[in-house]
Amino acid sequence: MRGLHIAAFCVAGVIVLFLLASLAQASVIQLGLLTADENLGEVAQAAYDWANDSYSSTLLLATDTGDFTNTKGNKQPLDSFAVLWLHYSETNTLPASFLTDETLDAVKGYLESGGTLFLTALALHYTFDLEVETGAEPRVFNPLGKDPPEIGVMPTAEGVKHPIFTGFDTSDPIFLCSMAQDGFTSDFMSIPGDVSGVLLATKTRDGGAGAGERPLVEFDVDKGKIITLGHHNPVYTDDGSDEGENLRTLTKNIIEYLAENSAFLAVEHREKLTVTWGEIKS
Repeated sequence: MRGLHIAAFCVAGVIVLFLLASLAQASVIQLGLLTADENLGEVAQAAYDWANDSYSSTLLLATDTGDFTNTKGNKQPLDSFAVLWLHYSETNTLPASFLTDETLDAVKGYLESGGTLFLTALALHYTFDLEVETGAEPRVFNPLGKDPPEIGVMPTAEGVKHPIFTGFDTSDPIFLCSMAQDGFTSDFMSIPGDVSGVLLATKTRDGGAGAGERPLVEFDVDKGKIITLGHHNPVYTDDGSDEGENLRTLTKNIIEYLAENSAFLAVEHREKLTVTWGEIKS
């Protein structure tokens, strides 16, 4: 009996130590900021500057061969990042390096393994290039931003319950832009019927399956996830208004939601040993 008591005490001690270690851990969101080169353009520069101030982020340059490098030319494995973010609005097509078979395969492999991807402005179209959106091709149009401040999203029934809208009043449209901004964007308005993912918000009040411009959609890709934010909404140069603050709050909620659901979210111990949360979960 005494041996059983000792064994039970040891097990309890291990559990306590594990709980204490857990309390000493902090989630570290490693954010990969995707681009074709270091000339980001006005809006992407504003978006990525905000990301640099908010998270541990790395600029990742896409190559034609499916590799991604940092600004020093060193290869960066995509699974080093819990979340990848691609904002693009400079032209009406994505840069060629994102559309090679090798790059598409690399991004799909990352997603299928449990990675997550945030696509804003024209980058919403990447869901079609990746063959995640299997309906009609998303429309591409401009400008990116419009004035007056009437551009926003209306959460659907699914969206109202979604964590990305934490802190928002979901009974009314959430306005995200208050200014005109040159650039190109994309949305799912041209797709007949339902999109392939879960529609989280439209631009209209009724939120029906075919309603509005349908900018905000969540896709499950095997073990991974994608969230899009298109239409005239993602104007990160709009930083001096309530709408611009709403956009940043929504972006923060999306990135942190994706990170929580990523197989590659890192956990940093007090001793600064970084491991992958996906490894712990498995």
